[in-house]
Amino acid sequence: MTAALVQGHVSSGFEPVADAFADNFRLRGDTAASCVVYAQGAPVVDIWAGRTARGAWTPDTRTVVFSVSKGVTTVCLLMAAERGLIDLDAPVAKYWPEFAEHGKETTTVRQLLAHRAGLPAPEADLTLEDLRAWEPVAEALARQAPAWAPGTAYAYHALTFGWLAGEVLRRATGLRPGQWLSQYVADPLSLTMTFGADPESAGFHPLADPLPSTDPEAVAMMAEALATPLVERSISLGGLYDATRIAQVANTQAWLSAEIPAGNLVTDARSLARLYAATVGEVDGVRLLGPDIVGDALVVRSAGRPFVGPDVNSGWGTGFMTSSAHRPMIGPGSFGHDGLGGCLGFAHLESEVAFAYQTAQPGGLPDDRADALSQALRDCL
Repeated sequence: MTAALVQGHVSSGFEPVADAFADNFRLRGDTAASCVVYAQGAPVVDIWAGRTARGAWTPDTRTVVFSVSKGVTTVCLLMAAERGLIDLDAPVAKYWPEFAEHGKETTTVRQLLAHRAGLPAPEADLTLEDLRAWEPVAEALARQAPAWAPGTAYAYHALTFGWLAGEVLRRATGLRPGQWLSQYVADPLSLTMTFGADPESAGFHPLADPLPSTDPEAVAMMAEALATPLVERSISLGGLYDATRIAQVANTQAWLSAEIPAGNLVTDARSLARLYAATVGEVDGVRLLGPDIVGDALVVRSAGRPFVGPDVNSGWGTGFMTSSAHRPMIGPGSFGHDGLGGCLGFAHLESEVAFAYQTAQPGGLPDDRADALSQALRDCL
């Protein structure tokens, strides 16, 4: 491991975050990363360091942040709900009539967002053209029988989450997640944030190969999960992608040319922290969500042993990950989402603090870089 030249700004009192960030390079394998923290609507930490195969890392460098995407998609759905366009406790079929098949008639929007819909993986074999067209994926999921009675269990909907939530948004508002994100989130807040991107575009940096894992038990647990067809299909979309090499797949046109609202958000840490800051307070006059709907979304809906796959001690509210043993963030009241490889974005309603960590160096198992930064931030508050 090597030391890195950390650049940027750190406000007085938040120096421990910068120290933890430097330690991520010195001790935990980081090679290129950014960390941004907002407090009461203003940035108090904005730091970066390192380089990738494309050159020096800058605060405007964009990468794929995987399931961090789900938190952003959730913000879009909750904004629509707050405007009265979506009732979170209404049946999905109210907005998407074709969904009412095979016992899914009473499945609610909230159950979709809490990974309780029973549709973690597509049964149909999908093509890249299907993904690019959007509707074929949504149609396939609407026709599909759930793996369990919706609402009675949960399992992580690794990629189908995006089309399920996204199609509800489209039916209710006329806008897909990428369109809502652009019109009502990214443009008002001046964010650089899209689902998918041109991998050759300026400012986009490919992810590196993952760091080696050092926990044999965790590796074995992951291998066992991927050997389960339902889990493997949830990530590979029925063999369209290699579930064991997603970090490498994410750099390709095949991953980036479609809108995958659960997994291919391309952004930078500045934009991600700024977005989350606007869910708990005003940022330059813009607020995305009010405290009531955020508080409602924080109520834990799914935790404990899932229907399939390992229990990783995570918890989910309505779309967001909540503070848990697996991802404590800065403790109870935190909400957001992490992503494969180590990225993390979250906010905390009471303190009006928002956090983003973006890395080009996917972690192995275990990966405590984001948690080390979160702990340092918690100690500053």
